[in-house]
Amino acid sequence: MRFVRSFQALVVAAVCAATGVAGAVSVDQPESQKKELSEAPDRSSLEVFGSFGPTILFGEPANPEYQTSFGRVGMIGELGFAYRSWYFIDPFISVSYSGLARGQAVLPAGVWGAGGTLEQKLRAWIISPGITSDIWRFRPRLALGVAILVQSFEFNGVESSSTQTPLVTQFGLGFNVFDEGRTRLDLEGRGVLISGADVNFVTLDVILRGDLFYIGD
Repeated sequence: MRFVRSFQALVVAAVCAATGVAGAVSVDQPESQKKELSEAPDRSSLEVFGSFGPTILFGEPANPEYQTSFGRVGMIGELGFAYRSWYFIDPFISVSYSGLARGQAVLPAGVWGAGGTLEQKLRAWIISPGITSDIWRFRPRLALGVAILVQSFEFNGVESSSTQTPLVTQFGLGFNVFDEGRTRLDLEGRGVLISGADVNFVTLDVILRGDLFYIGD
């Protein structure tokens, strides 16, 4: 009997010890799971982006009475870098090129000499630093910079060009349609105002953005 009681006491002690260990594991397990499931801290990154889309130029040609054709629809391409901060404002700098317009005019003889056909082209390089901000899936843009406007002429086989460097202001609003980690795809409508040159246009772009590398933890 004494042996049986001793054996029973050992079994009860073993069961109590196992129950205590199981309770400790069940208490500690949620904390470990919480640690594993906790969100990683926000990280900044250096982003590269490129955009491409059509443009529509506003305004009239220089000599509308002689103009036989005028195309105000062009294309624009852009390449830039941005600092994506944990803060809600992201600074960027971009360079874009656009063939804005082309036209043809038939000029009669006048003070410029013999008449003939005048071919015209308007192109623009735009260098703009600015800021963007992510608001849910929307991405407004504001940029101030400088434009290099090049107007080319060909008249009676003689080619010439003129260049201006006016200030430029850009207002845009994008919408994020795809976001998978390091890669994002946006659609953006943008207005470009080139002060002092009377050249204003709008564009609808597809923008591909990707993180080159992350900064911080």
